[in-house]
Amino acid sequence: MPIPHLKKKSGGYINLDNEGSHILINYRNPDNIADTVTLTQVLTDKVNPNLIQDRLVIIGTSARSLDRGVLTPYSISEDQSPRVPPLFIHAQMTSQIISTVLDGRPIIWYFPEWLEFLWIGSWSLVGGVLAWYVRRPLLLLLVSGVTVTALVGICYLLIVQAAWVPVVPSGLALVFTAIGVIGYTSYQTELQTKVIILEVEKQREAIEQLNTLLNETTGIQDAPRKQIVASTPAFSTASSSLLSNRYKITRVLAQGGFGCTYLAKDTQRPGSPTCVVKQLMPARRDTRFLQVARRLFDSEAEILELLGKHSQIPELYAFFEEEQEFYLVQQFIPGYPLTEELPPHQDIKDETYVINMLIELLEILAFIHQRQVIHRDIKPGNIIRCNQDNRLVLIDFGAVKLIQPQSKEQTELATVAIGTRGYTPPEQFAGHPRLSSDIYALGMIAIQALTGLNPHELRSHSDTGSPEWREWAQVSDKLAAMLDKMVSYHASERYKSAVEALEAIKSIM
Repeated sequence: MPIPHLKKKSGGYINLDNEGSHILINYRNPDNIADTVTLTQVLTDKVNPNLIQDRLVIIGTSARSLDRGVLTPYSISEDQSPRVPPLFIHAQMTSQIISTVLDGRPIIWYFPEWLEFLWIGSWSLVGGVLAWYVRRPLLLLLVSGVTVTALVGICYLLIVQAAWVPVVPSGLALVFTAIGVIGYTSYQTELQTKVIILEVEKQREAIEQLNTLLNETTGIQDAPRKQIVASTPAFSTASSSLLSNRYKITRVLAQGGFGCTYLAKDTQRPGSPTCVVKQLMPARRDTRFLQVARRLFDSEAEILELLGKHSQIPELYAFFEEEQEFYLVQQFIPGYPLTEELPPHQDIKDETYVINMLIELLEILAFIHQRQVIHRDIKPGNIIRCNQDNRLVLIDFGAVKLIQPQSKEQTELATVAIGTRGYTPPEQFAGHPRLSSDIYALGMIAIQALTGLNPHELRSHSDTGSPEWREWAQVSDKLAAMLDKMVSYHASERYKSAVEALEAIKSIM
């Protein structure tokens, strides 16, 4: 059979001097490469003739004083000499040529240059994908280590089959790409967080101004009652007109004094996909209120646009103002509200269900809390169980609701606040929501699932003010203690953020 020769660029060789004939040595174990005899044994006739009959005899010297020898793949082995005399290298080459021709023993083969680039690039892509989906550094380190081990294993199996493929370049490409992607995503997250923090600050300023405006005792306070459109939707399913010359309303999902929520078709996107359009009517139409409301709406929309990058938060498609009314266009999540899974609609849930629910929702909250965003209105009705992948999706962020009239579910205090009775902690009703306010609401949802009681049906402890619920639930002491901390009356006694609460619940699994 023909034996291919090395070319100028073969495997790991670059600009190889390929004059003459060169092949790669497929080394045999040096312990049994050939029988050896000394010149003295030959001269004194002490050599068994059967050792040389019908065999190729190679004559040479193995004295270290004449030649230090050469390094081979076996040089790193502890039971082998670091350097091998050239005589045995000739024996290796001769054995390989004979075995290749007579026995079909494979010679070492390698990828062409273009396939080497593709091989290394593929492992680089693997590193990038891992870093993109595994954002936590410690977990990424573990997964990358397993992947590099798999790479080494694959390359070992290939070299056993005489395939010489790049190992170190592939591993380095994987690791460096993963580091690059995690660095890039961290940088982008930092930039997004800075933008969100600025928008949150704008929110706070706008909320303070809305507080002032809504608590003014001037005559302008009576005018808005006549200016608010109570319940008639601005669009109907029978209307042929398009909202913003783009969105075709197909169904009214909810309506009230605050405005309407519609199901609509986006006529300017391929296939006219379904989306959700939220119409938000300001509580007042005077110039000063509209100016502040517009600033609050714009900052909220900017935040929603960035938060929508999370797979369990609806993506914001558009936001605009039309005829002094504000509109948000968001991703439609096919599914049903968590309300339908919890008592009284369904039976009381066990501890496993509650733990899994808390972990999933706390992971979403961790994403928004790390960006200093407070949801403000966490309740079962604002959590959707998605039909497509069965995941929970958090909807209806609350700051923009401050531009709307108060509803029955919201606080009746004069201070501007958002929340639903039973799920909202005291400091939020006072107009001072914190990250731990969302933790309180989530804890109350978990207690509702375990007890079957709505939050407002629970008594408050006479000394601490925290809800009393343990007598209605069968739950482990560890989970009960965690829920007690989540729903503590005093915000300072709760978990400070979702990240802290998530670590706590994972420790009790």
